[in-house]
Amino acid sequence: MDQLQEEASRGDLTLRHVFDILGEEGHAMLILFLCLPFMQPIPIPGLSTPLGFLIGVVAFFLYRDRPPWLPKKFERLKISSEVVLKVSEQAERIWGHASRVVKERYVFFHDQHVFRVANLIVVVANALLLSLPLPIPFSNTVPVVAIILNAIGHLEKDGMFILFSYLWCLIVASFFATLTAGAIHFL
Repeated sequence: MDQLQEEASRGDLTLRHVFDILGEEGHAMLILFLCLPFMQPIPIPGLSTPLGFLIGVVAFFLYRDRPPWLPKKFERLKISSEVVLKVSEQAERIWGHASRVVKERYVFFHDQHVFRVANLIVVVANALLLSLPLPIPFSNTVPVVAIILNAIGHLEKDGMFILFSYLWCLIVASFFATLTAGAIHFL
């Protein structure tokens, strides 16, 4: 985060440059970075669809242990230095609180193939829900929490956080089922 903040203080960054700074080991960090703008209740118009897609792509490469890849279309996408600084400051603040409870435990949720596939499904499914352009409060925040919990669990090999992400998916499912039922009833 320090290097990211240092580069952002010099000016706007491309998404490729952010990928390069975070490096091969930074998949989970990149997922966290891409999720942080959605930790507010009001959806940000036009941002959830491309970032939801990018989170899904990064998750695929994370769980396949591959270097980061980014479509050419998104490589030159500019991110303002103000956004990078604000998001990285939020990340540091959140990590300051999380570091007190995050530790390596229940590593099988991280290491075993069946759980790696389940983790991929959790992140990609929630990234797809995130990418829906819904102008409804919390419609971005609810799926992002599952992604963040899973990414933190992966980053620190903390199976407890991965398990929490599985449990949070029940909340995500009930939230979107309620939205769907409400929309059907309204129509």
